[in-house]
Amino acid sequence: MDLNSAKYPAEALMYTDIKSYEQGAGQMISKETNRLPALACLPINSAWFWKTDFPSKPVKDPQKLVDEIIVPYNKAWCNFILNVAPNRDGLIDDNAVTALTDIGKRWSNAGPVDPLPPTELPIISPNVAKRQPANSTWSDDMWISDFANDDDFGTSWLSNPRVKSPWYEVSFDKEKSFNAIVITEDKPNISRYKLEYFHNGSWKPLFEGENSSRVKIHRFSRVWGGKLRISIEGSESTPSIAEFGVYDERR
Repeated sequence: MDLNSAKYPAEALMYTDIKSYEQGAGQMISKETNRLPALACLPINSAWFWKTDFPSKPVKDPQKLVDEIIVPYNKAWCNFILNVAPNRDGLIDDNAVTALTDIGKRWSNAGPVDPLPPTELPIISPNVAKRQPANSTWSDDMWISDFANDDDFGTSWLSNPRVKSPWYEVSFDKEKSFNAIVITEDKPNISRYKLEYFHNGSWKPLFEGENSSRVKIHRFSRVWGGKLRISIEGSESTPSIAEFGVYDERR
């Protein structure tokens, strides 16, 4: 488990098997769309570590914690961790004890939640495409191909709207082995495409078809290649790619 949900997309497990959200840092889980094993955390006070004014300052409202967080989060396969900082004597302040007592009265275990929906295995291998030389058809304005493999999900390569058959490509300094590709968009847009790798002087097929997910995960038998390319054949609007990940997973 790693508190990394701010960096990676909410639809995939990357470098963790539990999607974790530190709410105090603005990382908010979607109660409506989450389909992954998750954890959310929040302090009952204004901060994680004890402060001298904690005994006299109000803590978070127990009713809101139960009705707006604990119950709906549990239904969304999310475990909620409530931090209560001990004081200098190693004890819990009276106001926090009162709030915890109220939470215990308001919340009751409703029984097992529904089974987790099927999901892809976590991505745990290094991205061998990260910051490798990239190329593409004509980009739009400043949103060049380098933005699609810069290890930053907040930036994207954006195709120029005039390009009718856009493609994006990553090149390696020498042939590498890989058996997984993950394409992440800023929002669901690309619907039909093909993936190819360059080996022994020609392009070899990996995938051709439809996938309208925002995070498109492809796993296949290990191959070797010096380049990888996505050719986009269908999208709702101008195609863009936030991250093009290539992995050599141990299986």
